Amino acid sequence: MILTPAEWATACLASILFLVQTYCYIAYYYAPVRQEKARKKGETACSDIQPPVSIIIYAKNDAEYLNRYLPVVLEQQYPDYEVIVVNDGSTDDTKDVLSQLEYTYPHLYQTYIPDDARNLSRRKLALTIGMKAAKHEIVLLTDANCIPQSEKWIAAMVRNFTPETDIVLGHSFVSSSEENRYRSFDRELFALHYLSFALKGKPYMGIGTNLSYRKHLFFKNKGFSRFLNLHFGDDDLFINQIATPTNTKVELSPESQIKVLYDHDKAAWKEKKLRYMFTAGYLKSSSKIIFGMERLSVYLFYAVWVAMVCKGIQQPMWLIPAGVLFALRTGVQIFTYNKASDILHGRRLYLSLIAFDILYTPVNIWYKAVGFLSRKKNFTWV
Repeated sequence: MILTPAEWATACLASILFLVQTYCYIAYYYAPVRQEKARKKGETACSDIQPPVSIIIYAKNDAEYLNRYLPVVLEQQYPDYEVIVVNDGSTDDTKDVLSQLEYTYPHLYQTYIPDDARNLSRRKLALTIGMKAAKHEIVLLTDANCIPQSEKWIAAMVRNFTPETDIVLGHSFVSSSEENRYRSFDRELFALHYLSFALKGKPYMGIGTNLSYRKHLFFKNKGFSRFLNLHFGDDDLFINQIATPTNTKVELSPESQIKVLYDHDKAAWKEKKLRYMFTAGYLKSSSKIIFGMERLSVYLFYAVWVAMVCKGIQQPMWLIPAGVLFALRTGVQIFTYNKASDILHGRRLYLSLIAFDILYTPVNIWYKAVGFLSRKKNFTWV
């Protein structure tokens, strides 16, 4: 069979797009798997020193979570640490629960946001108050609805603080058995983006449900002062300012991870989606180019693949390369995604991954548009 120039171009383009996506999967999305393999082999640099740590926990109407799960934080196997819970104007029994726990755990302290605080990001203010109350240089951040998966959570995170390290990015997850498949896919891909980029030496954000850094960086960079006009975008924008290829590490061991609980998972996912789609515009990172090209290559690949299949209706020989490319691409995608899922407590996906892969960008565009139409609520003042 002699191919025309157009047919050669179609075959070559499909192959190139396949290689581009394979590179992105192996180089970036498989990075957490490589990291964990290296850790298990003892090939990652860690410190044996256990410096004192200040844990700052944000709480707002989280009395039930604090009563059930704060003891997990307070009973960590770590020699010297304090726990500071910042109460953001809770109207439930948060204050009473904390007061009772203080009798049992002398290293627990509580503080609060003044009731008269106006036109400010409540979370940014809460974290700033927590930073000022912290006694120690190493701070570890999380929320009241978060549960460490091990009594060695602090030790696992802090062991990464070698002399040149200032920031440690941890991972927090929502139980995959408690959410639908698409939300699990979306959350995992989001985590893979920022974690894999950090593992490649290009950190650009962190998540405040499991994040640690040196306190002096907060005050040296004037905390959240550059983004006080935004209600949201606290730790992600702050880490975007201070993270460098040499001062940031990623910790993904099972004992370092945190489970996040939501009363209404779907509503929480939607709200976080809207917030991030807005604040992402303030993030400075080449990841937008890399993952943007990967997303573009996905849709170009499917378009070219459909063209090859349509050609195959007239010339059946075209169905062979079309089938081989599709099978190889899908195999690489499923293998990489599921290996990463095992590390990040995601949900394993198979054929549904193809549909979610196609839906991902349109869903993001939709939330971007919704966020744009309601963007005024993202600002503390206009």
